[in-house]
Amino acid sequence: MTKKRSIFPNFITMSNMIMGFLAIIFANRGDMNSLAIAGILVFAGSFFDLADGALARALDVESPIGVELDSLADAVTYGIAPGIIAYNFYLYKLPEICCSVNLGMIIALLFPICAVYRLARFNVADKQNGFSGLPSPAAGIMISSVPCLATAELPILGDAGFTMPVEYYIPMYVVTAILMVSRVDYNKLFSDIAKKGKITVVVAVILIALLLYFFRMWSVFTATAIYISCGIVKYIVRFNK
Repeated sequence: MTKKRSIFPNFITMSNMIMGFLAIIFANRGDMNSLAIAGILVFAGSFFDLADGALARALDVESPIGVELDSLADAVTYGIAPGIIAYNFYLYKLPEICCSVNLGMIIALLFPICAVYRLARFNVADKQNGFSGLPSPAAGIMISSVPCLATAELPILGDAGFTMPVEYYIPMYVVTAILMVSRVDYNKLFSDIAKKGKITVVVAVILIALLLYFFRMWSVFTATAIYISCGIVKYIVRFNK
């Protein structure tokens, strides 16, 4: 009976991976609208990523295979997909090194490598006091949401039209990747919200819905940037003390 119940959270986990796989397909089309859709799909994967663990705990079917599936799905959606999105968005423009290999390919590799290592380290780490290193979902969403700000042709995006200069995007890409394998501590944001009770969860859900409705992907990019920046600031303050 337990094995049958575990099908439901595992299916949600696989849905996260499906979002990442579809994001890769759209990103490889190369046009701006497809890249924006790819970014939205990576963000959509985060809802499945949150739901699978919650459902597994509710059904009391948490298992080692569920943990492994979750990590593999995250590797696709928040590691490989953002790297491909970044390459097709900006990095392909960088100069060739040799044998049809350009600098953008080398830089693009950094993100999936760091994400996969981060996920492997997370599986064997003590998770009681927060996350050591930037969680891969936040990192993947940060990188993948940027193309969504550059097009105004998709209704779901609202008023966009902002293009981040490549001089800013590449350092952001590299720093975000390195943060995943760093020792910078990050709070368990959604777990902390859930622990505060149902009312807090409902308020948080309503707030997220309102932000998405009024500010669309700008709210996603800004909220993720604030979360990442807070971890860095907290680490610097702690280091100086």
